[in-house]
Amino acid sequence: MENEFKINLYEIMGTSTPAGRTSEDGEPAGDTIRNLMTENWEKYEKILVYFEGVVQMTRPFVDEAFAKLLEVYTLDQFNQKLHFPDANDRIVKSLNDAIKLRMKIIKTQKEREEQQGL
Repeated sequence: MENEFKINLYEIMGTSTPAGRTSEDGEPAGDTIRNLMTENWEKYEKILVYFEGVVQMTRPFVDEAFAKLLEVYTLDQFNQKLHFPDANDRIVKSLNDAIKLRMKIIKTQKEREEQQGL
């Protein structure tokens, strides 16, 4: 297993304000970043995400790129694998907000499924 996989968000997205959930029109979006991380999850010990040049990210982008990983991986796996070495307070807050919201969504979905199963 390789040690580190580096993702430069600004280089991939080509903008200081990444937005969008899906890359339907060929432009990179949140799913581009999530797919890149998922493809490399098992190959590397750490995935480092760099935000240099990124001023602001939309909520849908952050949810799609990062928080939706929690549909596949646990929060512990997420925290052990992903590292954000240069994230400022605003970026950390948007990541935390998206993660909390996604965890609520996942919990609600599980509860609904359990209720339907009864």
